Amino acid sequence: MTDEMTRYYARRAAEYERVYTLPAWQTGIAEMRRRVIAAFSGRRVFEVAAGTGYWTELIAGVAASVHATDLNAETLALARARPYPRDNATFAVGDAYARHDGPPRWDAGFAGLWLSHVDVTRMEEFLDAFHSHLLGGAIVLAFDERDDPTRTARVTRVDEATGNRYEGRRLDNGERYEIVKNFIDEPRLRAALGRRARHLTYDDLGRFWVASWETT
Repeated sequence: MTDEMTRYYARRAAEYERVYTLPAWQTGIAEMRRRVIAAFSGRRVFEVAAGTGYWTELIAGVAASVHATDLNAETLALARARPYPRDNATFAVGDAYARHDGPPRWDAGFAGLWLSHVDVTRMEEFLDAFHSHLLGGAIVLAFDERDDPTRTARVTRVDEATGNRYEGRRLDNGERYEIVKNFIDEPRLRAALGRRARHLTYDDLGRFWVASWETT
C-alpha cells in the first residue's frame, strides 16, 4: 500500500462504511454475507485488511474465532469497538505484505475489498504473505469490485511501467487522494495464485466478483 493510500484510509475511517449502503451494492453484499456465513461456520479465520470490521463482526458470529489485521490503527480501533458477544475476535496492526513469523494457525482466510488495492508488481508477494498465515488445505474467500460502468469513481491514470490503475478520492473535509484501484479477473487471479491454490472458483456477482480456493 502506498503512503498516500495509508493516509487516505486512516483519515476515511469514520466515513468508510457508507459504501455498504449504496443501492447498487445491496444485492451483491447480501450474497457475500450469505457466502461468508456458509464458508466460515466453525472455522478459525485469518482476515487481512479488515478495515472497520464490517466483515469481522459477521465472521465472529459464526466462526470458532477470527483474527483481524489491518495496517491502520485508526480503522482497526473501530473494528475492535464492535460487539463480539462470543469473545472470539482478536486484532493486530499488520502489513498485508509481511509474512507470518511463526507457524500457520488458521484454517480459513478472508480478503474483502482488498485485492483491488494490491500493487500489481507485489501481488505474488501479498499472496505469499497471506498464505503464510494459513494451514495447508485452508479455505479462502475473497471478493472485490468489478469494473462496472455504473461506478462513479473513474480512472485518473494508469502507470504504464507497473500496470497499476489509479482513481481519485475525496473526503468530506475536502482532502483529495489518489489510490491504487485495479480490477482482477479470473485469468489474472488464477495466474497469480499459481501452485499456491487448488479448486479455485470465480463467480460474477454483478458489481462484484467472488473467488474461493484451498491452500496447498
